[in-house]
Amino acid sequence: MDLYMMNCELLATCSALGYLEGDTYHKEPDCLESVKDLIRYLRHEDETRDVRQQLGAAQILQSDLLPILTQHRQDKPLFDAVIRLMVNLTQPALLCFVNVPKEPGMRHHFLQVLTYLQAYKEAFANEKAFGVLSETLYELLQLGWEDRQEEDNLLIERILLLVRNILHVPADLDQEKRIDDDASIHDRLLWAIHLSGLDDLLLFLSSSSAEQQWSLHVLEIVSLMFRDQNPEQLAGVGQGRLAQERSTDVAELEVLRQREMAEKKTRALQRGNRHSRFGGSYIVQGLKSIGERDLIFHKGLHNLRNYSSDLGKQPRRVAKRRQAAQELSIQRRSALNVRLFLRDFCSEFLENCYNRLMGAVKDHLLREKAQQHDETYYMWALAFFMAFNRAASFHPGLVSETLSVRTFHFVEQNLTNYYEMMLTDCKEAASWACRMHLALKAYQELLATVNEMDMSPGEAVRESSRIIKSEALAWALIPAFPSPVESHSS
Repeated sequence: MDLYMMNCELLATCSALGYLEGDTYHKEPDCLESVKDLIRYLRHEDETRDVRQQLGAAQILQSDLLPILTQHRQDKPLFDAVIRLMVNLTQPALLCFVNVPKEPGMRHHFLQVLTYLQAYKEAFANEKAFGVLSETLYELLQLGWEDRQEEDNLLIERILLLVRNILHVPADLDQEKRIDDDASIHDRLLWAIHLSGLDDLLLFLSSSSAEQQWSLHVLEIVSLMFRDQNPEQLAGVGQGRLAQERSTDVAELEVLRQREMAEKKTRALQRGNRHSRFGGSYIVQGLKSIGERDLIFHKGLHNLRNYSSDLGKQPRRVAKRRQAAQELSIQRRSALNVRLFLRDFCSEFLENCYNRLMGAVKDHLLREKAQQHDETYYMWALAFFMAFNRAASFHPGLVSETLSVRTFHFVEQNLTNYYEMMLTDCKEAASWACRMHLALKAYQELLATVNEMDMSPGEAVRESSRIIKSEALAWALIPAFPSPVESHSS
């Protein structure tokens, strides 16, 4: 009965928002109060996230909130409330359910919420919505610190969180079925960000010393923008690689065609007029059975290549904690215009923003101003942008902030911590393994960059590499704990 009443209240509240007539949205007099009521309902939803699911099924964000956002921006109280509601509606499913539920009923609710989030992401993939967000963010950043109010800072943070939430939504590979060089929903979202000018604002926030409080949000957004990209491939876009990519695609298609023809020929050979039990028996010389005699094969000779001594055996079950972790990120080649935009963004980010932003994020992490596990975005950015710099045109000065002994030590500390937590926290072993993989990739890229410096024609670069290696060796020889004599004398 309570759920039915909640459904009725939600229906009445959503009806009081307004209505869409053609391309024009007419808001009702109680529109602001209705938005606040929806925020209140979301605050008191149950563990199945029933309110979130009902709002997703009713497509409130697509049919009401987005038109209000784009057409009634001048109504500041309503605009602020809609942004606040959108941030709540689009928050990741993992934050709503803490982790992926194992119980079938709760897992169904989790997947349902994820489906609605993917629909929200597709609705946001247009220039109009990001244009409004970009204009609002630009006007707020134009205000000086003496003119900026607390609600202005809250609105800046909520806009950044909204962009983060939309980019965070994973792609539905079964639904999209996109191939390389085709524009996916994530690509369309990135292109809308580029057309709206939001990418320039992200670069400004990364490079400005007065806006360092948003550094963690900006780094998270940038990491989500490039999550499907390969840094080496991205660095080579537009540099004579297109012909090579086309030849590679042709070669892959030819291999697939040959494989398909071979399978068709095999199927044709397997079609016989007689039953398979009359196929005869054969002795396979040189292949022993359980005893010392040659193996006797009871099927057709065309099936011999598929023979294995494990045929008919039940596979041995592997404990969950011993299973290999699944790769979460899937690299794909985006549309050419998106790759060109991302390549230019990477180059400008390295030249003007990387050192300052990574320094600010490192300061937040060391002073424990960040939330738990925010260092994973730091590890990702270190590995990605140093690899891009190494593949594009190697300039050690562009990554000097992370090219130091202290960075080696920081990454190594986290790598050791993740490994220890993976062994002790068995329930979250897969999660700790993913973090450890990020730290290992960052450490690998640090070593690759130092190796590139060793082969540089510049004497100063080679000398810097030698100093880094000698200091890293000296740091590694320092004992983790002082001896009793040293501690007593100190």
